[in-house]
Amino acid sequence: MEVKKMNILLADDDTDDCNFFKAALKSLPIPTDLTVVNDGEELMTYLSEKTEHLPNALFLDINMPRKNGFECLAEIKNNKKLKDLPVIMFSTSNS
Repeated sequence: MEVKKMNILLADDDTDDCNFFKAALKSLPIPTDLTVVNDGEELMTYLSEKTEHLPNALFLDINMPRKNGFECLAEIKNNKKLKDLPVIMFSTSNS
């Protein structure tokens, strides 16, 4: 049986965190394709251009420059083409 490749989108501005995420994906027993964007503006541009081929899941950092994760989430959930995209929010901040 062929396992479908998971398309994952990561929105995070921290290079170390992105590298940690990539390493974690490689340890999974399922094939994945990872796309990384580095801020909220870049994320929303990417999603608006890819509405026909959305990722299977978006991992969204709460604290990003230009547009934070909460602002992006609100835009995503208010857009009828994006609202069903699974979004997992996270932060490496202690606060």
